[in-house]
Amino acid sequence: MKDFNNLILFGKSYGKQELLEKSRKSSNREDWEEDFWPFVQAWLNEEDTVDVQTSGSTGTPKIIKLSKDKMLASASSTCQYFKLKVGDKALLCMSPKHIGGIMIIVRAFYAQLDLHVVLPSSNPLENETIDYDFIAVVPYQASITLVHHPKKLSRIKHVLLGGGKVDRSLEQQLTQANVQAYSSFGMTETISHFAIRKIGNSEAYTCLPGYHIDLSADGTLIVHAPALQDQAIQTKDIIEYLSPSSFNWLGRSDFAIESGGVKILPEQVEQALSINISERFFITSQAHPKLNNEVVLVIEGKEREIEDKLFDRLPKYHRPRKIVFLPKFVETASGKINRLATASLLKN
Repeated sequence: MKDFNNLILFGKSYGKQELLEKSRKSSNREDWEEDFWPFVQAWLNEEDTVDVQTSGSTGTPKIIKLSKDKMLASASSTCQYFKLKVGDKALLCMSPKHIGGIMIIVRAFYAQLDLHVVLPSSNPLENETIDYDFIAVVPYQASITLVHHPKKLSRIKHVLLGGGKVDRSLEQQLTQANVQAYSSFGMTETISHFAIRKIGNSEAYTCLPGYHIDLSADGTLIVHAPALQDQAIQTKDIIEYLSPSSFNWLGRSDFAIESGGVKILPEQVEQALSINISERFFITSQAHPKLNNEVVLVIEGKEREIEDKLFDRLPKYHRPRKIVFLPKFVETASGKINRLATASLLKN
C-alpha cells in the first residue's frame, strides 16, 4: 500500500527521512519555509490526525483534528476531478496554516505533484516563470494577478479559487482573460472543497466524486461524505437544490436580514452590486424602529459619493438605507473579511 510520505519539491524527489531532516534545519531558511515545514513534520509523524484551525469567517476560530486518511480521500477527489498526474506542477501560494494551503501539500503527497512554494502575497505570480498545471488562490490574489500578470494566469491549466466568493466583476475579468478558473465550495469540516463550478460556464456547483447533498426542511445544505464523515454535515448555507450532486448557493442563514417583513440574503445583494463597486464591501443590517432592521452597505476605503442609480435594479427592501465607509475591515487569520467583527465597529 502506498505510504504517501514522498514529496517532489521544486523538481526534486524526497523520501520521508530526507523531508524530516530538511524540516529540522532552522538555519538559512527562506521566509516561505517557516510555516511549510511544521505541517510537513505533522504529516510525517506517527499520529493519525492533524490539527487544523478553522478560518473564523462564520464563527469563532477553533482547532479541529482531521484524519490523515480522510485528507487523502479529499485529495483523491480533487485530483480525479482535475486529472492531475505525477509530475504535474503545482504552486502553493496560500498559507500552510489553513486548510486551503494545507490541502495543496496533501494533494502533492497524494499524486506526487511537483510542488513549488512561494510566500503568500497578493501577487503570487510576480516572480514566477513556470506555466503551472494547478494553483489555488483566494479571489483577491486572482484580482491583483489579473491586473499585473493576466497572461501568466491564463497560461495555468487549472486555477482554483477558494476562501471567499467570486463576484460578478471578477468572474467577467477571468472569462475575458481566458483564465481556466474554478470556484470551489467547502469548509474545514469537509476537508477543503467538496463541490466546484467552472467559472463562465454555470452558476451551479457540482459535487466531487464521493460526495452528495440533501436539502434540510429550512432550505439549508446537508452534505454527505461517507469517506470523510460518519454523519451528514448540516450547514447554514441556503441553497437552491438541483440534484443530489448539484446546487446553486444563495447565502448564509446566519447572515439573513429581515426588513419590513422581507427576508434578505446579503450575499445576493452583494452579487448584484459587485459589478459597480471596486472596493471591498459587504451588506449587513442595523436596528430600525419601523422595519425591524435596515440594510446597510459597508465599504472599505475613503468616503466617496455613491450614486442612487447603483441600486435601481434592487427590490425595494433590498436597497441599502445607509452607506458606511470604514478605513480598514477586520480580517480573519486567513485574510477573509470578518463580517461580525467589522459590523460591530458601526455606529448606530
